Amino acid sequence: MSFISTAEQQTYIEALGKVVLNACPGSGKTSTIAHKLIKLVSDWDFSYGSSGGIACLSFTNVAKNEIAEKFREASGFPLSYPHTISTIDSFVNMNIALPFIHKLMDNNKRFRIVDDISYIDRLFQNNWQFIKTYKNFIYRFAPSKIDFDGNIIWDGHDKSDDTDFVKYGNAIKEAQYKALLLKISDSALFALKILQQFPRVSKYLASRFPYLIIDEAQDDTSEIQHTILDELTKGGLEHLDLVGDPYQCLYQWRNASPELFLQKFDDKNNWRRLCLSENRRSTQRIVNIFSPLRRKGEAPISSCNNTEDDLYPHILKYPVGSPAFIIPIYEKLCLDKSFDNNRILVRGNTLRNSLLGRHASFEPWSNDLPYKLIEAKIHLESNEIKEAVRKVKRLFIALLNPGLGFKDLREKEDENQSNHELHAQVFNLIRAMPAFDLSIKQWTMDTEKYLKETLVLSANLDFGIRKRSSNKFDVKTLESPINQYFKKATTESNLPITTIHQVKGMTFDSVLLILSENNTAQNISLDHFIEPVDMPTEKQRLIYVGISRPRKLLCLGIPDTYSDIDLKSKFGNDIIIL
Repeated sequence: MSFISTAEQQTYIEALGKVVLNACPGSGKTSTIAHKLIKLVSDWDFSYGSSGGIACLSFTNVAKNEIAEKFREASGFPLSYPHTISTIDSFVNMNIALPFIHKLMDNNKRFRIVDDISYIDRLFQNNWQFIKTYKNFIYRFAPSKIDFDGNIIWDGHDKSDDTDFVKYGNAIKEAQYKALLLKISDSALFALKILQQFPRVSKYLASRFPYLIIDEAQDDTSEIQHTILDELTKGGLEHLDLVGDPYQCLYQWRNASPELFLQKFDDKNNWRRLCLSENRRSTQRIVNIFSPLRRKGEAPISSCNNTEDDLYPHILKYPVGSPAFIIPIYEKLCLDKSFDNNRILVRGNTLRNSLLGRHASFEPWSNDLPYKLIEAKIHLESNEIKEAVRKVKRLFIALLNPGLGFKDLREKEDENQSNHELHAQVFNLIRAMPAFDLSIKQWTMDTEKYLKETLVLSANLDFGIRKRSSNKFDVKTLESPINQYFKKATTESNLPITTIHQVKGMTFDSVLLILSENNTAQNISLDHFIEPVDMPTEKQRLIYVGISRPRKLLCLGIPDTYSDIDLKSKFGNDIIIL
């Protein structure tokens, strides 16, 4: 693996104690963490003793697997016991909540984590007693979105001033716990209570894992998780690295708190603050576009790819109401420069579906399986093989193991994370699926039969195809071909269109970010290109992530209501306006 250690990277690799590393986009953060792990492991027995190990935690399975792979490539061997690479949720579940929750409960029964929280909705919305008692709430306020942190919370909103809702929320949580079910948010809350009430658990964990590295800390760590880390520090944890970029936090719906990351970064008395400010991905001209979205006083980002021949960022103007107008212009730019890896980015699925001509509300099946299969086939046709396999691998495992529960299914999936034979099976399954030029009705019958025969299933499959028309659905559409309603996730010019959330951590030759005509609701527009007073807003962070993906060419799609003078004033003269 190619790795050039800069002074900033080497400083972090050698740093011990409580460290906050603020890493800009394209700085080689993951490779730097992998090389720090190599140094720690090589020094481990001598410096730390052999009783405990390093826990390197990240936000998603994809991110933690990337760290594990880079470590293996650089060291020549996988990270093994007593060390671990995991997600922060899994770490909290397996080391605190599940083994010690009995200390807070009146029984010693085994709880399980619910991966698919829609199961909680089905559990209560199909329970006649709950429907009868809480008919005014149970369908309007999904049970799966109820949390308890001392107050009853629904979808992030405190409902403690609504007496009737509090009764509803308490009844749901009480029944959920009685059924021995925990959401991820429940697990974190119980873990914190365990550490606060039983300090010996904190001491045990500080001994078992005397070094913690938290990757993507701006997304990983909610207020509760930050407090969990504080409790572990009280228990004797001396070495803790928080690594991330607070300006790339996109998951505040999960209570991630980039402000808490920055609070620790600013706390010079208790934390050692370090930066990775060299960008190895983008040209300086691209860096100069997204840098102003950071707060004042940050270390300036310098590009390692800075030449006079670097392309100027392009502004592509579209007529109001017609953003698709600029897509052929962008395509020609990519073809002229012989760029192979390009992406059109949008804020959300509404604009994405509009550009694709999709019927967003068209739902001919009640089962999720056919939609996942279609998405996987679309990814495969776009040569996005990993994403295609990821979409349906768990469904594949579930079909072959119909008796597995949530926890066992997740463990089975983790066990097969590097099972290339299984991945090949899933790939071949997707590739040989019935064609999309069949009618929806015929495709459904053929695909149900195909899966049963290919996987040698004992029971018939039922996608739940609609049988009758309704106000929103015409049963006659079932005679139309699949590809009329479920198009490839590209434009007619074969340029992939994805949301900003989907490309976080990815790199492209070029990117076209299409901005909306206004900033209402969830839209992002040119109005958000302003220097934040302190922490950038969620919409500004979305823009920051999107425009920091390209290596060579950045294009912004902007409505033609903005004059060239406005655009030059906003971005300076180093832009090309088309």
